[in-house]
Amino acid sequence: MQNNHLEGLKDIKDIVYIPDYSLYILLSITTIVIAILFYLIFRYITRIKKTKILTKKEIAYNNLKNLNFNNTKDSVYKFTQDGNLFLNDKNRDSYERIVSSLGIYKYKKD
Repeated sequence: MQNNHLEGLKDIKDIVYIPDYSLYILLSITTIVIAILFYLIFRYITRIKKTKILTKKEIAYNNLKNLNFNNTKDSVYKFTQDGNLFLNDKNRDSYERIVSSLGIYKYKKD
């Protein structure tokens, strides 16, 4: 009787290895999502930098850096107007001396 039970169990086979790729799929999806997030953050930051509104002081600084000394009268007026924004106690005297020495280049009625 025991032989009959053993003969019925002969159809049981060895353990079969089933490949499991779920860890690789999870890691690849996570990597792709993180890469997309970094890209979106980068695009957002660069868009903010492009659309940043410049202050008067920043505009004046850019104007002073790009003065055209070929047209002296125009550059003297721009220096007087834009340089005034950068005045403090330390450089007020030197600025006033420079502006007074540049007075010969300004327009005079007489």
